[in-house]
Amino acid sequence: MDDACAVCAEPLEWVAYGVCGHREVCSACVARLRFVLRDQRCCICMTHCPAVFATKALGDRTKAISDFSALPAVAGEGKAGEYWYHEGTQVWFDDVDQYRTVRAMCQFSCTVCKDSTSTGKKGGSKASKAKHKKKIGSIEQLKGHLFDHHHLYMCDLCLDGRKVMLLMAYFSLFTGLIVYSLISNAVQLYYFSVSS
Repeated sequence: MDDACAVCAEPLEWVAYGVCGHREVCSACVARLRFVLRDQRCCICMTHCPAVFATKALGDRTKAISDFSALPAVAGEGKAGEYWYHEGTQVWFDDVDQYRTVRAMCQFSCTVCKDSTSTGKKGGSKASKAKHKKKIGSIEQLKGHLFDHHHLYMCDLCLDGRKVMLLMAYFSLFTGLIVYSLISNAVQLYYFSVSS
């Protein structure tokens, strides 16, 4: 086993693996594949893995689960027995902090609101904070929130073409989004023409 993720090439601190046992992909990449792309296959051998286990990467000493049927019956999101289960990715975690990290990556939340409340901008009234505390349950609700509250647009090119996690998506004013889209399309056309 290498010490870098086979997908993103970042240092392998946390691994996630399925029934096939390949431990070469980090838990963030596995979460992205399972949550954004809805792809439940192993990146290495393409085996369908309905459930995945995420744990600390410790080389040969990495915790191994050989029988996935021994995991607790799924009762929903959160703690189940000695593990934590993330419903959106169908990943089991043996570390609560790593579970929370992946859960935060997969939430539909407004990064603009988070930035403004953490820096104290955009007023501090209880009414405005309560208005932004509304739970966002889908990508369409997030797009509506960005437009209604911040006059921003979410880049569909990032979501559809690059398949990024929501916190990596690009938000812009409409004019900025047009320029961003034109530049992205020009770069894609350039690489296509060079590689042909």
